[in-house]
Amino acid sequence: MKIFKLLKACISFILVFTFIFAMLVLPWDISHAQSNSSQNSQSDLIDVVKSLSGSKITIYIAKLSSQSDGRGFGRGRIELTGKTQTITVSNKTTIVTRSFQNGQVVEKKLSTKDLKTNNILYIWYADSKKKTISKILVQGTYDPYQTPELIGIIKKVESGKITVVVATIERPQPPQNTSNNQAQQRTNPQPPQGGFRRGMMNLKLSNQTKTVAISKSTEIVTRNFQNGQMTEKKLAVKDLKANNIVYIWYSDSKKTTAKRIMVMGTYNQNSSK
Repeated sequence: MKIFKLLKACISFILVFTFIFAMLVLPWDISHAQSNSSQNSQSDLIDVVKSLSGSKITIYIAKLSSQSDGRGFGRGRIELTGKTQTITVSNKTTIVTRSFQNGQVVEKKLSTKDLKTNNILYIWYADSKKKTISKILVQGTYDPYQTPELIGIIKKVESGKITVVVATIERPQPPQNTSNNQAQQRTNPQPPQGGFRRGMMNLKLSNQTKTVAISKSTEIVTRNFQNGQMTEKKLAVKDLKANNIVYIWYSDSKKTTAKRIMVMGTYNQNSSK
């Protein structure tokens, strides 16, 4: 009888201990797993820094463009939505940037003073109401001129305006991975000065023309590759010529006046074939 009572007491003790263990340890494990999952999952918000004031950051809300825009540009580009928002960083917010070192992704911790205007931020919230920020990942700097609003070939240059033939870019199919092609890529990895190598940018001209006004504040530039680096050179309206390939960004919502014109070389009929 005593053995039976002792056995019963031991079983009761084990059940109580198991219950306490489940109540105390398992919730921590679940919370820890959820925390790790949230840090490695898709971010809750993608944005670009507009301005900074202490712990408050005013951001442009952005999105990733995963489809071609019809002008031959690649995937995964940042696009601003036109909406702004102010977020607050607390002392519990982790701010990091990532880099590749020895074939591995390495995170480096930052502070709010390291953030700059036009930084691209990936944001994770700690709560479902999206009031507390748990993590910010800094992913480079946004380039407002990475995708032109118009690509064209200059047809005519007049005082204060240009007329262009609207064009699109058709990307050629990538060559097969042969040893000859790989060797050629290694020996000639960069576009030549003043434009693109034949076969890199195939322009398809449309039947549409567009007249774009040029104001005193319009920025006109061209790009050159020198010593492995890209440099910009400012131009004047008089430097624009017929058959120039131009990338255009507008200064107004009606898309009548150019804010920026980039000369990308000279169009040649043979280069489009």
